[in-house]
Amino acid sequence: MTVEAQRIYPSPHMVLWGLLLINGFLIALMLALSKSATSQGMPAITYAFWQTLLAGFILLLRSGPPQVLLKRRLTTYFLISGLAGIAIPNTTAFYLVTKLGAGFTGIMYALPPIFTFLIAASMGLEKRRWQKLIGLSIAVVACGWIVLQRHADVGESNPAWYILGILIPVALSIGNVYRSVAWPAQTGPTALAAGTLLASAASLGVFALITGTPLLPDTTTPDVLAIVVVQGVVTALAYLCAFEIQRRSNPVFFSQLGAVAAVFGLLIGVIWFGEEYSMMIWLGVAMVIAGLRVSNRSATTA
Repeated sequence: MTVEAQRIYPSPHMVLWGLLLINGFLIALMLALSKSATSQGMPAITYAFWQTLLAGFILLLRSGPPQVLLKRRLTTYFLISGLAGIAIPNTTAFYLVTKLGAGFTGIMYALPPIFTFLIAASMGLEKRRWQKLIGLSIAVVACGWIVLQRHADVGESNPAWYILGILIPVALSIGNVYRSVAWPAQTGPTALAAGTLLASAASLGVFALITGTPLLPDTTTPDVLAIVVVQGVVTALAYLCAFEIQRRSNPVFFSQLGAVAAVFGLLIGVIWFGEEYSMMIWLGVAMVIAGLRVSNRSATTA
C-alpha cells in the first residue's frame, strides 16, 4: 500500500521542483506580455500598477475575509515584500524589456541566487556548503556570460540600461530573505501574496502620482487592456506559486526561480518575438542548468 501511494503521489521534492518550473515559465510569460503592452506606449509604471492591482484582487477573493490583511503586524511585511519583491524589480524589468529584449531582461532574474545565498549564510539561515556555493556560482557566471554575449548582439545599447538592470537581482535577493525571515505565523501563502501585491500596487500608484505618470493613458487601446487583464491573471498564478514555494523551502532554493525564468525567457524571446541568440548564449544556458544541478545535488530543499 505504501509503495502504491508513493507511485501515485509525487514526493515533496518533485512537487517543489514542479512549482519552480511552473513559476519560472509564468514569470517569463509576464515579461513577454509586458513587452507587448509597453511597446505600444503604456508606461512601465502604469503597467506594473494594474498588473499588481488586478492580481492582488484576484488572490484577495481566495484569501478569505479582507480584514485579515488589515492586521497591523502585516503592514510592514506587505510594504517591504511588495517593494523589494515586486514593485522595484518588475517596474525596472518592464522598462528594460523594450530596450534590451525579453531574453536579456529574463537573465536579470537569474542573478539573485548567489546574493541570496551569501545573505542567508551570513544570517545563519543557510549552511555554508561549498557544493551549493560552487553550483550557484557556475549559474551566476553563466548568466554574466550570457549578458556579455547579449551585449555584443544588441550592439549600441545604452550601457546605463545594463547598470539599471542590476536593481532587479539586488531587490529580489533582499525580498527572498526578508519573506522567509519575517513570514507571519498562522498566515497562509494566498493571503500573503494578495497583501504583497496590493501593497506593491499602492506604492506604484503613489510613485506614478509623484512622477506625473498617468494611470489611465488616453492612448490605451482595447488590445493593451486585454493584455493587462491576462497579465493580472498570470501574475496572480505566479505569485500564488511563489509564496507556496517560499513556504515549502528556503530563500536560497526559492532564488533559483530566476534562473529557471531566464531559460524560459530566452525560449519565449525566440518563439514569440523572433529574437536571435548565438551559440555562445545557448552554451551559457546549458551552464546555468548545470550549475543549478550541482547546487541541488544531495541537498535538502525543505
